Amino acid sequence: MTQLEFNKMFWKQYLLLEKDFLETEEYVAIEPGNNNTFSRRFTYLFLNICSEIDSIAEEYCKLVNPAKKVKNILQKFEVIVENDSKIKDYKLSTKPPYEIMHFVPFGGFDSESAAGWWQNYNLVKHFRTACPDKGKPNYQQANLKNVMLALAALNIICKKMFAMLDDSQVVLEESKLFE
Repeated sequence: MTQLEFNKMFWKQYLLLEKDFLETEEYVAIEPGNNNTFSRRFTYLFLNICSEIDSIAEEYCKLVNPAKKVKNILQKFEVIVENDSKIKDYKLSTKPPYEIMHFVPFGGFDSESAAGWWQNYNLVKHFRTACPDKGKPNYQQANLKNVMLALAALNIICKKMFAMLDDSQVVLEESKLFE
């Protein structure tokens, strides 16, 4: 895959998801006080962003270790960390005009368990109506904070993979949300 192909297949998809997310600010301000705000639009975005993360993580693994077969996000993340051990510390921050918020989306991943936001994604995806937490249904995990963590994770993994591809003089369009 070339950088041009990557731009068309993955980065443009990231930008579309980011654009859809930014449109929600008309109803829910992007600020920490709204972190637990949930909605059907956030459910839609959360499911789509995490699905995209899963897809690009698969491609990332094929690029860095084509012989290794990976079946789930923990195995994919293991390959990603083997390639870049510092990814767990990568931090993204929002940029003006949005209130500055910081995200370290891969910090909670290890060989035994996924980060909390990814666990919440699986709850929303597979057990949306269950109420394990004090009668609060899982669909409420599709909230502002989890959507932003997922979007930050997608941004990071996209940029990491793009940097590994051959240089075809492609410049990625800038994120409107993250520095």
